[in-house]
Amino acid sequence: MSIFRAIWAITSLAIAAPSFAQSTPEAIADTVLVDLKAGDAKNVVENILAKAPLISTGAAEKTNLINTLNTLFSSYGPVEGWELISTRHASHRYVEHSYIVFQEKYAMSLELKFYQGKEGWTLTAFNFNDKLAEPIEAQFMEDLEKALESLAAKN
Repeated sequence: MSIFRAIWAITSLAIAAPSFAQSTPEAIADTVLVDLKAGDAKNVVENILAKAPLISTGAAEKTNLINTLNTLFSSYGPVEGWELISTRHASHRYVEHSYIVFQEKYAMSLELKFYQGKEGWTLTAFNFNDKLAEPIEAQFMEDLEKALESLAAKN
């Protein structure tokens, strides 16, 4: 059992800044991850929400997200790095990336969802969580699928 569980999902998180929207999902994810590594929860939230005019986040929700990230930072230490553990494509215009974010004392998972619209790629949702079972199971299933495909190709 973990000492803290933090889940924050935001759906319909549209990022309208044209230079940001023209990025790839990987570039957007790198921006979020670098901000996390800097360890300033307020900056992480401000940078994401400043580019999200379609989300109605009041002061209380924004403060809650900042407090959640600060709790993760104080409980598990600073972010030391991250690793992409899976990428899922529902189509060529919708992609989900899952990361394990390594902290000094533990790790958290981070899921980012992207959509490619008329203006380019946008971040549509994200989820921080210190329960690592889901990303580990997802990676196991992905590895199993690849192994089965390889066996089928040989036969």
